[in-house]
Amino acid sequence: MKRIIFFSFLLIAISSVYCQQAKFVVLTVKGSVTLERNNRAYSIKAGNKLYENDKVKLNKKSYLDLVYTDGKTIELKTTGTYPVYKLIKMAKESRTSSSKKFANYVLAQFAKSVDDINNMKVTGSVERLVKPAIDYATPPLTNILDPVVTFNWFSVPSRSYIFSIVNPEGNVAYSQKISDTLITVNLQKLKLKRDNGYKWLVKDASKAKALNDTCRFFWLSQKEAKSIKDTINILMKDWRSYDQSVKQALLASYFFNHKLYVDMLEANKRAMELSPGNDTYKKLYIMALDKAGLKQMAADLDKKPDKMMNLKLNLKGLNMDTGKQKQKK
Repeated sequence: MKRIIFFSFLLIAISSVYCQQAKFVVLTVKGSVTLERNNRAYSIKAGNKLYENDKVKLNKKSYLDLVYTDGKTIELKTTGTYPVYKLIKMAKESRTSSSKKFANYVLAQFAKSVDDINNMKVTGSVERLVKPAIDYATPPLTNILDPVVTFNWFSVPSRSYIFSIVNPEGNVAYSQKISDTLITVNLQKLKLKRDNGYKWLVKDASKAKALNDTCRFFWLSQKEAKSIKDTINILMKDWRSYDQSVKQALLASYFFNHKLYVDMLEANKRAMELSPGNDTYKKLYIMALDKAGLKQMAADLDKKPDKMMNLKLNLKGLNMDTGKQKQKK
């Protein structure tokens, strides 16, 4: 009987730890701010999670900006110790103006993504009957915002490739033989039309008949692209006080909503680079790869996080080396 009671108590204790959800995510830290958790003190960084039983201590000339799970933000400027359960009450009682509701929605999504890290499961590549000749490093299905786009893939021994774009009618709109593992094209100069979907693929020039996956992108209309950019400008003004790495992570959440997966990966990558010692951004980047359909890349980095040091970002798109290939600079 005693043994049953003991194990019941143990199960309750374990579930209380693992089922606890983050209540806040840190947006900005200035000065000296510490987190008190389980009788231990930690230095707080942007992107950190706060739980209901935590306490936050602000020293002189310090500042802390937090986002609650519903997207509401709290600024702490006064020296003192703040139990998180009291901050939760403050967040629930605060009112939100209609102009900030959308910004708060994006903030709430970001907070949820950070909390989802606890339950992150990266499954790896989907099994296929026939393995493609070339693996891609650009999301297989994505919306495109601007006319300049970079497509990436992993190298093969021949190091000679044929890159092609196929229009909605099934005709080849562009084809180029190259020796690099990425190509940047201007959709406008190629006279492709906005508000249309296109296919793209890469073949090994020495094995032109080899089977390979066909990917797709949709070039957004001018009207929709302008609307997205205008919204980003509004959001960035609302987030002007936030840590730079947090701004990029928030942008990634916004891009995800619009299926702008290349932009999402860029933003996640920048957040990681701006805060290199923060594991939260590394895990968010792995989650972003998985969401974007690059599951094998996500699985590789999840197993060997040290390969993060080998990631390379091309500002027109994702350029990544996970150790399987060597890419030209």
